[in-house]
Amino acid sequence: MMDAPPDAKLVLLVDDEFDILSTYTMLFEYSGFRVATAANGRLALAAAALEQPAIVVSDFMMPSMDGAELCRAWRDDEQLQPIPFILCSAGIVRDHASIPYDSFFRKPVPIDKLIKEVRRLLLKGRAQE
Repeated sequence: MMDAPPDAKLVLLVDDEFDILSTYTMLFEYSGFRVATAANGRLALAAAALEQPAIVVSDFMMPSMDGAELCRAWRDDEQLQPIPFILCSAGIVRDHASIPYDSFFRKPVPIDKLIKEVRRLLLKGRAQE
């Protein structure tokens, strides 16, 4: 694991596949971010309660609480609501429009595009402050 700069933004990665979490963690850290991980939506909410991330990148299909349920719970929480939410899915997401995410990617996601979108959303949020 690389040491992130003290002012590095925290990315919360949520996915039930260990290989994806470990690969994305390494690549985000290499790109200068700090990373927290969770294997499902419930664990993601618990992680966010310990330390609020700057942004969340979540899988859609997960046990316990899927990405759509997590995104809705995220938007219902006053503290988490302004934090950008990226949803990723390998499958077809029905009722796509009712999920209040900021960006959506179909898996497999090219990591360079994902990191570029994370940076764009973080800059967009800073511009609104």
